[in-house]
Amino acid sequence: RRAWRYAGTQPPSPWPDPHGLPGLRAELAAYLRRSRALSVSPADVLVTRGVSGGLALLAAALLRPGDKAGVEEPGYPAAREVLTRAGAQVVPCRVDAHGVVPEELPGDLRLLYTTPAHQYPLGGRLPVGRRQALTAWARKTGAVVVEDDYDSEFRYDVGPLPALYSMDPEVIVYLGTASKALTPAVGAGWLVASPALVERIARLRPDLGERVPEPGQHALLALLTSGDLERHIRRMRLEYARRRAAIVEALTAPCRLLGDTAGLHVVLELPAGLPPELVVAEAAKRGVGLYVLDRYFAGPPSISGLILGYGATPLTQVRRAAAVLATLLAGLTSVVLRGAAGQR
Repeated sequence: RRAWRYAGTQPPSPWPDPHGLPGLRAELAAYLRRSRALSVSPADVLVTRGVSGGLALLAAALLRPGDKAGVEEPGYPAAREVLTRAGAQVVPCRVDAHGVVPEELPGDLRLLYTTPAHQYPLGGRLPVGRRQALTAWARKTGAVVVEDDYDSEFRYDVGPLPALYSMDPEVIVYLGTASKALTPAVGAGWLVASPALVERIARLRPDLGERVPEPGQHALLALLTSGDLERHIRRMRLEYARRRAAIVEALTAPCRLLGDTAGLHVVLELPAGLPPELVVAEAAKRGVGLYVLDRYFAGPPSISGLILGYGATPLTQVRRAAAVLATLLAGLTSVVLRGAAGQR
């Protein structure tokens, strides 16, 4: 409320700066130095409408119709949609338990969208060796790697790896958002790239009629300058850890949890023969909402599972939902196992 009150006192600019508010760019550069050890200046930062908005601007600046753009498989559906609408030929790029597999990447990609800190949605963490291989691939092929660092503020059992961007800022573009740390309602994020690319995108922006509303920028600026944002993140990191622990404690074999070391969601891998749609339908009858993992695949799903998000659900409700789901899964799994035994 303090941040929005401050934003309400600021007069609108005569004409919006296509880079974003200068003060916000300076504060974001300082915040990224503290939180992600990125050596950046305001000239490297462009304010965006979030990750999808930043990716759309990049696509407009870098891609021509028919260019090939890689997206992790499974991966963020909005990224596929943004690149498809930009006229790109979207290429699914396989991920495993650790993230994208650099040695399998095609050599003719113009751009690769990836989530190395916490692969979305499976939760893999790209190890150092693969990060080195990925930057070497980008150098060799001339591709641009787009790093979506969407929830790096929230890690629980492991320390954060440095951002991929820090390894080679010339071939990597870094995207961040306030959606996970605060709320999607703020409608603001950031793009970090070489000053030349930032300028190229900023010059393009007025022609696209694309801008970030200034009240949201002023509110985010107030949260950064006051220290309220980082205090909020520290408090919520503890709260999200409690919610995540409630899910981990309640859900055990025969199901397996993936990606539970970070972020605001986990993946529940289901045993063979248990249709995820059945689990979703039965859980909904009991007041628990779930997402099927299938929607994150561009092709045939290689894993049968569910997405369990806990970012917007209080701890008491998370505990109740996890208990309901555990009971439901135990019953459904026993039916599936009895059916399999009868077939034998």
